[in-house]
Amino acid sequence: MPKTETLNLRVSAEFKRRLIEEAAKEKRSVTNYLEATITTVWEQRQNADTKVRGKRHPAK
Repeated sequence: MPKTETLNLRVSAEFKRRLIEEAAKEKRSVTNYLEATITTVWEQRQNADTKVRGKRHPAK
């Protein structure tokens, strides 16, 4: 999917430093690191929501 949208964020210097550091550890650009990390969180939430909906709670 082509990337055509921009997103501007204001963050602390410490957050930016750590973000750059974490992206470098994974050999990713900051943008790619953010996209991959947030996508993983969304997928985990979706899986957790699916599991919760699929479980039957015992009657009280």
